[in-house]
Amino acid sequence: MTKQRITIISLVSMLIFGLLLSGKLLYENKWLEGSLIKESQQISGVLSAEILDKQGASEMLVNTGQVTNLQTICTQLKTISGTHPIRLVDQRTPELEEVYQQMQFAIQEGMVMGNFTQMQETLAAQAEQAGVMMNLTMDNEGIYLVLTQGEHQLVSVIERHGQGTFLPSVGKDYTGMNH
Repeated sequence: MTKQRITIISLVSMLIFGLLLSGKLLYENKWLEGSLIKESQQISGVLSAEILDKQGASEMLVNTGQVTNLQTICTQLKTISGTHPIRLVDQRTPELEEVYQQMQFAIQEGMVMGNFTQMQETLAAQAEQAGVMMNLTMDNEGIYLVLTQGEHQLVSVIERHGQGTFLPSVGKDYTGMNH
């Protein structure tokens, strides 16, 4: 009689545990992600968002339109992304990528040396020489850079302390997009 009770109690316990675990996963995957995506689309400059699972890690993929204030967008995205790191998808061109790569020297030097004023001046000169509009802002957590040339934009968040909140931004041809 005791073995039967233990067996029944064990089976019922495993069934309840399975139901609770399934409910939690369903809640996280459907309801939370759905509301997260809906909230992100209310942000000016965000066209769409999705949660993408790649190789066991998830990320929030945010497709941007014309961005006017990247720092504000990023602050809003951080409040709704939860534990998901954020990857911004922009409308970059090879020319904008080349200008951005040339700017990396001044950006990295500015971060290491702390000479942000000189960094800003150097980046402004590089952008002007390339015929690119630049919007550069920063706070204690990151440097927010938007390069615009016509209808095309490259957006980048360079984290100052390696928090891992923002993943490197990519162009619209990113293989992770489900569009």
